[in-house]
Amino acid sequence: MHNQLLAPTRFPRGLAGRLVGMMPSPEGDQERLFFQPVKEDRGWYFVEYRPPISGYQFATLQLVILEKAKRLEEIAASMEAELVIWLERYPIPIMASAFDDSGDLVRLEKNQGCNHVIGYIDEQKHKVVHEWRLLTNEELPRDALDTSYLRKIYSQIPFKTKQQLREEAQQKAKHLRLGWWIVFVWAVVVPAGVAILEWWSDWLGVVVLLYSLYKAIEKALRLTGKWPKSKAEIEKEAEEARMRHHHYHCECNPAGFERLKVENFERWAREDIRQEALSLKRSSKHDANDD
Repeated sequence: MHNQLLAPTRFPRGLAGRLVGMMPSPEGDQERLFFQPVKEDRGWYFVEYRPPISGYQFATLQLVILEKAKRLEEIAASMEAELVIWLERYPIPIMASAFDDSGDLVRLEKNQGCNHVIGYIDEQKHKVVHEWRLLTNEELPRDALDTSYLRKIYSQIPFKTKQQLREEAQQKAKHLRLGWWIVFVWAVVVPAGVAILEWWSDWLGVVVLLYSLYKAIEKALRLTGKWPKSKAEIEKEAEEARMRHHHYHCECNPAGFERLKVENFERWAREDIRQEALSLKRSSKHDANDD
């Protein structure tokens, strides 16, 4: 049975995780490489190229469209042009997709027959071939399954191996455990030590007694409303009141609340993409000035 590529339909939170899924090939070597994406500014859109995940036969290319007025035909033509550019750099099959500035897939099936275009180099004709359909694994070149070949053609792109990622995760877990022990010592061991010292020191007992009386008086004044509230407490109470107010209206209109959530997600995604585009433009100008 052929393994067919599975395509994305919606990514509501920016570019993170915007990878096309498919059935990995059961063949190929076992080393797993995780490459960083390559991003470039194109003016009215920017591109994000991701080398293939180990076991997969194609790289992914996303065009993020920043201008809503662009025609679908122009977007499709740019996708085809980008295939040629990236295949000349890295001769690995590519699946290209386009997304709008809120992270939603640009629908091209009515114009092109498919939302995605796949390009590869025909080894017999020695030219770039692109098809607006989802190909099977058997129809694609198998170069991406050779990690030695990937290391060679992607030599300028940083990557990490599975072992390196595992070691980093273990190191992070070690730091988290250390942090937990520090908190435990401060929150449990130190108070216990103070309590023990209290039995051995009269003056410390007096200090503890005075502190306890102070806290009792403070609690009494707070309960009677006579203890002056700090600025932080006033702000916290105001925030809690706003939250209760919002929660009440959300329960009164759950459909409206769902629409609001979607609008917020889209606005956050749009802002993330805009910031990413600005960063790429600044980087492009900096590189141009250096040249």
